[in-house]
Amino acid sequence: MTSRQRKQGNEGISLPEVLIASFILILVVLNSIRMTTSALSGMGRSKSRSLVDVAIAERIETLRKQSFDFLCTQGCSNDELTQALKYDLTTLKPLCAEKNLGEAFLSNLPPTDKPESFSVASIPPVTVEVTYTAEQNRLHVSYAAATNPDMVVSTTLVPHAHGWCP
Repeated sequence: MTSRQRKQGNEGISLPEVLIASFILILVVLNSIRMTTSALSGMGRSKSRSLVDVAIAERIETLRKQSFDFLCTQGCSNDELTQALKYDLTTLKPLCAEKNLGEAFLSNLPPTDKPESFSVASIPPVTVEVTYTAEQNRLHVSYAAATNPDMVVSTTLVPHAHGWCP
């Protein structure tokens, strides 16, 4: 072995090599932190959207149940499931003739079930704006929430009593 070969093996790592390796390591760590932060933020937004979606779905199901019960006089409650369905035809016939069943259903809803907006307890809290539009025998309901991205859910309800219109 020559003296030159021995010297190269004992020299170690130079300062520029240490600086470059440290810089690369810092970049990798910073990118890792940024990706972790982004993933956690995305999970938070996803959870918030999920809570809003569940709250909207629950309200739609409540409205669907009420559209089934609207003007029902028999067979609508759980203890009457074996009985035939009957509806208040005295009230129903004029509404059917005027094609005003949607407006009557909307005006018959309890105020607690037709809010203009409601808040969902998420972080941060999300306010959901609700729009009701009665059109002939239908009731259009739209829910809009300022989530990231914005969420809009719409549905149309026709009271079950409509099937008893003459």
